[in-house]
Amino acid sequence: MRFILILYFLLPFASVASEDTPDPVATTLKYCLSGSGNYYPYYTHDADKPGILPEIVKAILTTANIQGENLELPAKRTIQYLNSEQIDFDILSPSWLTDEEKRNPKFVFSAPIMDIKEFVVTQQKTPKGPLLRGQQVGTVRGYYYHDDMLFERLDFSSERELLQALKMGRVDRIIIGDLPARYWGEKLGIDFELNAEHSSGSLHLRLLAKHRALLPKLNAAIQVLRDSGRVVEIEQSYVTNLHSLPHNPH
Repeated sequence: MRFILILYFLLPFASVASEDTPDPVATTLKYCLSGSGNYYPYYTHDADKPGILPEIVKAILTTANIQGENLELPAKRTIQYLNSEQIDFDILSPSWLTDEEKRNPKFVFSAPIMDIKEFVVTQQKTPKGPLLRGQQVGTVRGYYYHDDMLFERLDFSSERELLQALKMGRVDRIIIGDLPARYWGEKLGIDFELNAEHSSGSLHLRLLAKHRALLPKLNAAIQVLRDSGRVVEIEQSYVTNLHSLPHNPH
């Protein structure tokens, strides 16, 4: 009888322990942050200075005690891999998505991580405030644009190619983030103007809904990193040294 009583009292504790102990298989998340491959300073391919996103995501996963594996994929394949559940999350701003894409039940979003903006960029001689409706606009292949039903996309492989196309007159306006524009403008010696804001929002982890149970841990980690100033510290370490970042594209 004593043995039975001891077993009876141990069973609830064993159950609690199994719920609190992370399953290393279930919590190893695959993801992709490389964007176009020229998404400086957010992703640099450099081992010592890998970019804003790899450093922040690594910090989030480490703080949350979740294992992760970063795969390098072209932007278009990132979307395919996420939809086919070959990777578990990416990182983006909901401001890039249409309302329908934001409501997709296949995904859940983490708490906001950091602010991000993108602009309609033109050559300096272009008048202010160009309208996108009905216009041909330079975009990056595989990227989301919340209003691309209004204009004709002219897709290029990367942010670098966008600015080169703008300089060569192949397109009059492009959509690009302010930091990649500043980086490649300096590297390539291209003058440009941030003509109009195209989107403004926060970056979030977009996670497969089947991992919804991990959101509290991820959100708590994001809050810790934001409150401690670590997110800003990582971002500023790249922004203040933007033009001296290593250029090692694959």
